[in-house]
Amino acid sequence: MDLLFNECSLHGQFQDASSFESSLDIIMDMRNTARRYNREIFCHRQLMHSMITHDLSLPQIIGRIDKNKATALRMWIGRTGPYWNEPRQHSPNDYFEYNQDVVTDTAIGECAHRLIVKSKAQLTSITPSNWSMSPIEVTWHSENQPSQSEYLVNHFTSETLEFELKKADPPILSWEQMARISQNKFDALHFSEDTFSPLSGTPFVHAAAQSMMDLLSVLNNFKKTHGIKGRSAEGDEMYQTYFTGSRAWYSDSSDREKTDFKNEMSFCHPDVGKEKIFAPYHGKIQTPQMRIHFSWPVTAATPLYILYIGEKITKY
Repeated sequence: MDLLFNECSLHGQFQDASSFESSLDIIMDMRNTARRYNREIFCHRQLMHSMITHDLSLPQIIGRIDKNKATALRMWIGRTGPYWNEPRQHSPNDYFEYNQDVVTDTAIGECAHRLIVKSKAQLTSITPSNWSMSPIEVTWHSENQPSQSEYLVNHFTSETLEFELKKADPPILSWEQMARISQNKFDALHFSEDTFSPLSGTPFVHAAAQSMMDLLSVLNNFKKTHGIKGRSAEGDEMYQTYFTGSRAWYSDSSDREKTDFKNEMSFCHPDVGKEKIFAPYHGKIQTPQMRIHFSWPVTAATPLYILYIGEKITKY
């Protein structure tokens, strides 16, 4: 389960540095609670532009609060984050709405999107604010599918956050753990002995691991939409959402890449001795640039092989 800080809960509502400092204590206590469970609260990269009072931004207010608290805050939201810094993965023509306000490029929209793709995510908000309530109903408007509402759990006290963390699955802390969970969880996918080998020696990145799990989850569900009569209506919707357009999660390699990297994108067949499978189709992780290569096309009659998970192969 991912935790995202709701930057919309900073909207210039505080009278002065002192009143902000009291609320800061609460959100920092929530962060400490999350870290006790080996989790982090991720922020929007634009958080530093948030207004704290009607005329003071977050960087300006930091210089007016207790030095120790200011240092702790900088360590959390400094230059390296932690940020949920993946680009938008839904269509540019899709948008998320709360109470007639567009919240697409915010933690609220990101949290709703993760729930729609069956990933687990919840919000944390500073209090008092206009967001001191839970759940938050967010509506997804898509050009390809009917509107859909998601109900976001929103924490503004440590007590509710800890209650949820006690129930949640433990966080993924290594590539090895991710591999074990993937092989046990995604029963419609076939992994080879070498699928996860390229990750050996690669520094573990939590955000990348979560993106990989999301990609594998969609592939697992997509495979299950294929029957003896072909792909179901749900499968057609998934194909339009995840496999087409400039924001597609999965795509084929270019003709040039297929020529230049043919050997690198040919993987040992998991079931047939000396045969290889040419697998230019891939899922994309952007930060850092990593790829999941798999067999294509997907049919009911053939296994969906996950052949490679690791750094981007087609680098020039």
